[in-house]
Amino acid sequence: MPPLGNPMGLAYGKRVRIYDAYIEAREAVENGEFEEDSQEAMSVADFPTYIGHFLRHRFQDKFEEIQGQFDLYSADTPVEDFEDYTWSTWGRFPDIPERSPNGPYEQLAVKELPGGTLAIREFGAGFALTRRLVISDRLNKLTSLPDDFADALARTMSKEAAINQFQSNPTMFDGNALFSSAHGNLGSTALTPDEDGVNALIAAETALEDQTDDEGFQIVVPGATRTLIIPTELRWIVQVLNGQELVPNTASGTGDNNIPNLVRGRYTVLEEPFFTDSNNWYMSIDLKGRLAFLAQVLLNGNKTPFLGLKDPGVRAVLGGNDPYSFEFDEIEYKIRHDFAFVPVEWRGIFGAIVA
Repeated sequence: MPPLGNPMGLAYGKRVRIYDAYIEAREAVENGEFEEDSQEAMSVADFPTYIGHFLRHRFQDKFEEIQGQFDLYSADTPVEDFEDYTWSTWGRFPDIPERSPNGPYEQLAVKELPGGTLAIREFGAGFALTRRLVISDRLNKLTSLPDDFADALARTMSKEAAINQFQSNPTMFDGNALFSSAHGNLGSTALTPDEDGVNALIAAETALEDQTDDEGFQIVVPGATRTLIIPTELRWIVQVLNGQELVPNTASGTGDNNIPNLVRGRYTVLEEPFFTDSNNWYMSIDLKGRLAFLAQVLLNGNKTPFLGLKDPGVRAVLGGNDPYSFEFDEIEYKIRHDFAFVPVEWRGIFGAIVA
């Protein structure tokens, strides 16, 4: 053994202590100890294959998470606290009446039109690693767990937006479903790579163009962009409808004759991999502007979640270094994000709910 006064001796001693701790942890697992700890936090016992078989052991990379598209079809809506927020809009002046000769001017007024409410929700969780597990992590793979934790939050947000507040067709503040006959934005025709599919898209565009405000005035979206939001299963059908010059003529009854594709090249396409229904499809003319249908409500507009490591709060009194919490010998992580997805407008989106 090198002399203790040599810096190399200190390094050697540290390796010996780490190895001794590793052997102690292995023996503890084999003796069935620490079972109660493993219920409270991830420990050596939770990774028997990874920790217990280092000789000729290969660690396979994890699968990549799929990415949701909610940030592309929701409009950022900052709020300052956790209270309910309401919104309203002004109506329009009515048509200007004709004035009789030397008669009085009629006084007109603008109505205030109430909307709904929105509020953020708090999402959060934690996980902990025991000191024994960290010391036993000879392949240094535990450092990726915080990134995996962040992926889990992104997946949670994707499901909340795509499934719970979009595909589920929730009830809005006016008592009607987001996609409904009352809103004039509901269809039921499946997309097919032929004339029927073309006609379904034309009908969706027409329904959006015929929308009116709360007082019955027809509305327009300057620079409107038509976007199809689809499940991945409809990718190839939409590719035909959006790209080919000719489509089969189903009206003839044979489908043998091709006709010009009237909707070719009209759409931007968003594929939402978190949709669980493979038949429903949607068309939007304003994803981020005045007619944005889905609000992404964020505390103070913050889109970045908090991911933190708990401060152990330990002060050494006899020297040495202990980066673990004093009470339980654990390293604790916490993730938290304040957000909500709320449908706020139906006039800018059409939904085909296919049976």
